[in-house]
Amino acid sequence: MSRFGRHRGDFGWRELRLIAEFDGRTKYFDCKPTDQAIFEERRREKALMEDDWTFFRIEWDDLSAPAVLKSRLIVAMDKAAAWVRLRAS
Repeated sequence: MSRFGRHRGDFGWRELRLIAEFDGRTKYFDCKPTDQAIFEERRREKALMEDDWTFFRIEWDDLSAPAVLKSRLIVAMDKAAAWVRLRAS
């Protein structure tokens, strides 16, 4: 939930306030005009970031190296957990 309403991420961890977004070409080029898709995504992302959510972005190429993707995700989750602890103190 943000100042622009309720949003749905591709994956998320509420307790970490972390959203994983899968960035594929379809989202930007096949569903609606590209400029509109980018504007709406950035607007949503900025509003959620104002509410202390962080983002982890995944692309198709990332799936070809699952060990690297897992490591990146663990780092993102650790950073998000540290940020949650800092805000709570």
